[in-house]
Amino acid sequence: MKKIAGLVNQKFPLLKKTKNYLPFFIGLKLITFTGFLTYIMNQ
Repeated sequence: MKKIAGLVNQKFPLLKKTKNYLPFFIGLKLITFTGFLTYIMNQ
């Protein structure tokens, strides 16, 4: 498992930076998805 993580870190150094912003991305997707869902439900 650590070997795979090491390979990934070598190939994608940006992944460590994006890990900090991951909760924001998930939250944004959740908000947009729920907004889209409510829009369809109200039609």
